[in-house]
Amino acid sequence: MLHCGVSLVKSDVRRSHAPLKQLLYVEWVLLGMATLATLSSMLFPSQSIAWVEISLIAGLTMMGLHLPQRQLPKLGYTVVELGILLLLSVQTGRASVMTPLLPLLGIVVVIRSCQMLQGWWRVVVVAVVFALHGVTVFSRVKIPIPPLLAQGFKTTTPTDWQMMAIRANLIIFFGLGLVFVLLLVNALLSVYRSQQDLAIAHAQLRAYAVKVENQATLQERNRIAREIHDSLGHSLTAQTILLENALLFLPPQAHRARDYLTTATESAYRALRDVSKSVSALRTDPLQDAPLNQAIPTLIKEICQPANIVPDYQVELPDALPEDVCLALFRIVQEALTNTVKHSQAQLVQVRLLTKSHRLHLQVLDNGKGFDPSKNTTGFGLRGMRERATALEGTCQIWSAPGAGCRISVILPLPTALVHLA
Repeated sequence: MLHCGVSLVKSDVRRSHAPLKQLLYVEWVLLGMATLATLSSMLFPSQSIAWVEISLIAGLTMMGLHLPQRQLPKLGYTVVELGILLLLSVQTGRASVMTPLLPLLGIVVVIRSCQMLQGWWRVVVVAVVFALHGVTVFSRVKIPIPPLLAQGFKTTTPTDWQMMAIRANLIIFFGLGLVFVLLLVNALLSVYRSQQDLAIAHAQLRAYAVKVENQATLQERNRIAREIHDSLGHSLTAQTILLENALLFLPPQAHRARDYLTTATESAYRALRDVSKSVSALRTDPLQDAPLNQAIPTLIKEICQPANIVPDYQVELPDALPEDVCLALFRIVQEALTNTVKHSQAQLVQVRLLTKSHRLHLQVLDNGKGFDPSKNTTGFGLRGMRERATALEGTCQIWSAPGAGCRISVILPLPTALVHLA
């Protein structure tokens, strides 16, 4: 079960059905800027409504909500995005007004490729985006010149070499921006993966700690069982033998002595049976390797049927719960039902053990005579239930009143490895 829990943690941490939120927000900002740039270019009289550009931007936006996980779909996904950039470069080349549409969307594609691809595949995507931008810049006949830059020209129009320098500056500037984005996203992803590795290591450490604790507990229980059996058990056995021998040698008229000895012998036998039962309970696994979905109904029947209490139960739990959670839930149900049988005089008990909203919910409700919880401060059973729930970062609440029955509610957080499976 430990190995299964660690595997679940690894798969849960490594699985990512959506991009990182921080990078997704950056993409939305860039896509919003691209949309505004497209709408602004439509203000020029020579420009028509850019339905194609708007549709391609919307397509890129929708694609960013889910990133593929396997290598082949990743490559196909990237090819589709680069195809969209190619269409945008063609549209930009035909337009009379140049917009920053292609550079902004190119950065979006680079950000997504960094999240999906590894190593040189990222460099290939950056190179393709850079090439598309370079081809688009050099294929345009007219490039708008900023007013401050235009004042530096001696003529009204820049010469060919001046235009070539402007185009080269645009391309180099965009290339440096792509390199900066690549390095920045890689650094962010590296930090994210380090955090995930740390989370996996923490989960593994906790699982190993639970395993060691369970083994230590089992060893201590076995040691105590041996001590009880070898010391107290043998002493009680010797005592019963001595008492039986004393009964054999008593004179017939010693009726009172015989009565006392007979009572002492019966008491010793009862104590010996109790010791044997305690030793057996210490050595026995309460769940007996059975899943909790089966162990809880069996426990309910074993406790309620001899007391003529009608049980009403519903148990729906994940199959791969950790051992400490299973044992805690089993012991809490056992203690709650035992208290019901001993003290409540109930005819009906209801047990609900379900998974809701990433939490384990246990409720034990009876229609017995109830009690005042504020006056029951020394009960080890109630205290033990609270301690078991608290040890698993959960809560245990008890509601009762004289004549109103009792309700015990326990809420435990579902282990992280099972959150997405619940």
